[in-house]
Amino acid sequence: MSGAHLALPPTHLTSVPTAGWVATDSIGITDMPTPANTPREKARRLVHRRAVECDGYLREDGLWEVEARLVDTKPFAQRDRFRGELPSGTPVHDIRLRLAVDDSLVVREADTNMVATPYPTCIEVNGVLQRLVGERIGKGWREAVRRKIGRLETCTHLAELLGPAVTTLFQAMSYGKRPEGADSMDTHRETAERPFFINGCHSWRTDGPIVAKLFPQFATPKAD
Repeated sequence: MSGAHLALPPTHLTSVPTAGWVATDSIGITDMPTPANTPREKARRLVHRRAVECDGYLREDGLWEVEARLVDTKPFAQRDRFRGELPSGTPVHDIRLRLAVDDSLVVREADTNMVATPYPTCIEVNGVLQRLVGERIGKGWREAVRRKIGRLETCTHLAELLGPAVTTLFQAMSYGKRPEGADSMDTHRETAERPFFINGCHSWRTDGPIVAKLFPQFATPKAD
């Protein structure tokens, strides 16, 4: 649906502290910890902020949906060649996408909304993600995206936003359609087919303790 506008809510990034030394600033984003031997005495100035927010949903028609948004802002006034004078905090980019998939992770719907862009031609990529309808997210997904959408046919930041959008879908689906009181592994544990996340990172390596405990049928001996 080229030129369609998605009514996504304003971005509200929050972060939950994971340790006592993590300090939260006024908008809820945590600071990076400073090593004990490197006291923060050097003055620094914030010159750019990027916020990425993704929300996963289970729809009443049984489809899984993700809305993703990328917003770039500058904490100072700008003079933009195409948009004129921009006050502090005006989005340089405000890029949004929506994907809906079925239980097999086949894309059934895809929409884009280039709300704020630095160049007027950026909005020409609206609708490009519809080419992914019918593709399955999983092995070969990245190659399918490259095959269906050429580098000069999309926006760099829209392409970047696909990554967290897809992993948000995985998280949204991880507890199944009746998530209350469940374990995230309940929907995978009895499977005969190896789940997609095994051998996808350090903790889920097949020769590690997590796979051995939760999915012994896919565990492999540790290499010498």
